[in-house]
Amino acid sequence: MLAKMIAENQRDWDTKLPAVMAAYRAARHSSTGFSPNLLVLGRENRAPVDLVLGPILGGTEYVEDQLCVYQESHRLAREHFGTAAERRTVEYDLRVKSKSFQKGDWVWYLYPRRYQQRSPKWCKQYTGSYHVVKVILP
Repeated sequence: MLAKMIAENQRDWDTKLPAVMAAYRAARHSSTGFSPNLLVLGRENRAPVDLVLGPILGGTEYVEDQLCVYQESHRLAREHFGTAAERRTVEYDLRVKSKSFQKGDWVWYLYPRRYQQRSPKWCKQYTGSYHVVKVILP
């Protein structure tokens, strides 16, 4: 997410980080089915509109209800982790295939070049596409 937000020179990442992290923490994750805010805090963070409108509920009954929601979300998250792990295993096994290239194929070349004063994880790792003109067997 941060790589999509920063400028080309990568010098403004620190100004974009709070907004990116807030968005990440508020987003529902497919592996748990819940946002990190809900799992860690037991509730979603309030947005600026929530501050304008004020609190919706208050009192001890609200705290008890939130505790039940918190415990239930953790239980469901543990269940989702198990199914997500199984799904990832199946998806990974389906995608793993040996690669062999033929003359005339178009390919991308992995080129993890390092640039000074740029983070490599935010740089493009592939160049291309390139046309295979000869296959050299080992």
